[in-house]
Amino acid sequence: MGKELTAKLLPTLQKMPWPQNPHVTDLGRRAYEIAIDTIDSYRDDPKVLAAALRALQSCDSRPYAMAGVAYALIAAAREADGTYASEGLEAALRWLEKAQETEPDVVDINVVEAFIYLHEGRLDDVRLVLDYLQAQDPYSYYVQVAEFAYWLARQDLEQAQSWFDSASEAARTVPQRLRLLSQMGDGYAQLGQWDKALVKYEEAAHFDAENHWLWHQISQIHWQQQNYEEAERFNQRALKLRDFPEGRQMAAALKEKKGSDTGMLGRLFGR
Repeated sequence: MGKELTAKLLPTLQKMPWPQNPHVTDLGRRAYEIAIDTIDSYRDDPKVLAAALRALQSCDSRPYAMAGVAYALIAAAREADGTYASEGLEAALRWLEKAQETEPDVVDINVVEAFIYLHEGRLDDVRLVLDYLQAQDPYSYYVQVAEFAYWLARQDLEQAQSWFDSASEAARTVPQRLRLLSQMGDGYAQLGQWDKALVKYEEAAHFDAENHWLWHQISQIHWQQQNYEEAERFNQRALKLRDFPEGRQMAAALKEKKGSDTGMLGRLFGR
């Protein structure tokens, strides 16, 4: 993940054929939207990014293809601990600049710049970009998602909730709305508001029951609340859907916790 995946991806991107039409097109926009949605579903499977890149190759607009590659590089740069490899973000900006060379004023392309700055921790620069884009198109779904992410990064949950509502209304698909729910849950969890986080995760999981990551998040909330039986139940549900490192780590922690408690009871009752 992160630095390692970026290092593998960059030379491959240079060799891939990309559209040469220097202008935006309706077909290019549709391919771009499909690719962005695919990238947003990425967690740890590189095949997801590969599918998005293939979609970008199929469009007839170089600016949309280049911006989509930039967005894919942001996703690829994410490390297991939630930080982002600087190499990936720097590469994302270079690819985005290729898109902006011939189409400098497309809001849904330029919003990628805000996401790059966001993951670099440059929140003041994010604000400048978003203010500019809001003046151009305040109804852009991608701008509203970026505003939501910005206020989450600021840990201003009141503003984040407001932009969550706006982005949810602007969302065109169920998966888009479910991702927003999960991200709102993340925001509450980061501030230790476990009950509110649990509500968001459970709502998302109700409509996306095959998403192992949502059940893992629910398991983590129960762990934080020291409700270990429920944590184990949802951990098992997550691992049944997919074998993944974070799930195995939770299973090991629960096993250790159960063994520790059994040991204490054994000493207490002389067993």
